[in-house]
Amino acid sequence: SDRFGRKRFLVTGSLIMGLFTLLSAFATSFGVLVAMRSIAGLGGSVIFPNTTATVGDNFSYRDRGSAMGTVIGLNTMAGVIGVPLAGVLAEATSWRVSVGLVGVLSIAAALLLLWKLRPAQTHLSESAIRDMYRSIVTNRSALGAIGSSFLGALYWFTWATYIVVFFENMFRLSEGVASILALTQGLGVLLGSQLGGRLGARIGHKPIVAGSVLLSGTLLLLQTNLGLPLPATAVLNLLLSAVIGARFASNTTLLTEQVPEARGTLLAVSASVTSASIVVGAAVGGLLIDGSGFWALGAFCFVSALLAALVVWIFVREEPIDLEIAPAV
Repeated sequence: SDRFGRKRFLVTGSLIMGLFTLLSAFATSFGVLVAMRSIAGLGGSVIFPNTTATVGDNFSYRDRGSAMGTVIGLNTMAGVIGVPLAGVLAEATSWRVSVGLVGVLSIAAALLLLWKLRPAQTHLSESAIRDMYRSIVTNRSALGAIGSSFLGALYWFTWATYIVVFFENMFRLSEGVASILALTQGLGVLLGSQLGGRLGARIGHKPIVAGSVLLSGTLLLLQTNLGLPLPATAVLNLLLSAVIGARFASNTTLLTEQVPEARGTLLAVSASVTSASIVVGAAVGGLLIDGSGFWALGAFCFVSALLAALVVWIFVREEPIDLEIAPAV
């Protein structure tokens, strides 16, 4: 997209995801279902990096945090509302209707993008793809931002994967009740992403990224080790989710300015690294819970959060001339 423009990738990605998700609803076997969903995932994989790159293209660095917070907030809201709604629809009709509707919505989004999206008139890179990757891997700050993103995502998704299991096991709750309590996570991220992007525009996104991941990791360490009663644990989970939500908006904003001429490429690399952290986090988290319990998972997440904060603070640059900090009011 750095070479050919964001719009064609956003439209094509949404269309592929929608079409093959719709075909999944008519799958005749589990193998066909997996194949269709895999191809849909390939289409979906280009959407978020190009969405955030488009925000970077259209907003100055000073205003980008607020815009990024809105994007992340809406993305979070879609998950919080969409997943339960899809479950209700599947229970009332069938899973095929639920999956098919998701495909139709994605195709509709592709058509809307094709009709309405007017990308910013940015300079398209004429560099070879190899040169764009070289500009990233030779940039100390960009590598630091990607490394910190991996560690931060490793912390967060290790916890997010097992949050329902945590409430089930620690408080002897049913899966349904535990899932409802886990919604505090989505609510916290929604609130925090709005605050983080706007606060970062005033004090800088780098301190938000470093401070929020360390603070939320500390809160998670307390949550998994103190044995607090259920109401206090739910409130603490809401708080740590809001704190890490502030990081999401500021971290993405910080990434967009590391190598502007290869913005889409860098965000795609970051998205791939985040996907890897989900896989690693799920595997490590399961081993820790089975072997030692949730206290060990909390300790692992805290160490990952601490390393993420150190990496971004030591290696990642945020130039004052780029920051254009808004005056306090």
